[in-house]
Amino acid sequence: MLLESMGQEVCVVHDGAAAVDATVRFDPSIVFIDLSMPGIDGYETARRIRSLPGSETRRLVAVTGFGRATVETRICEAGFDHYLAKPARPEDLEGLFT
Repeated sequence: MLLESMGQEVCVVHDGAAAVDATVRFDPSIVFIDLSMPGIDGYETARRIRSLPGSETRRLVAVTGFGRATVETRICEAGFDHYLAKPARPEDLEGLFT
């Protein structure tokens, strides 16, 4: 709802496989990925999205309750561009769209 209130078109899914499928259908410029999803975790989801054609310009944002220091190496290896700690602040989200 927060992203929609910022004028963004939003597609919400609840697991990694659905996120990959939605990326193909929706073709978003930014994908917010929770690292602790059921089934395929956020790291593998990011790798799969990065392997899709055209994903070199897509921005992937890791969203997690884990501290950055504990996940930084893994989020870089998985192909994430940004990290947001939960709960994300509106000003942090706005910065991603400018």
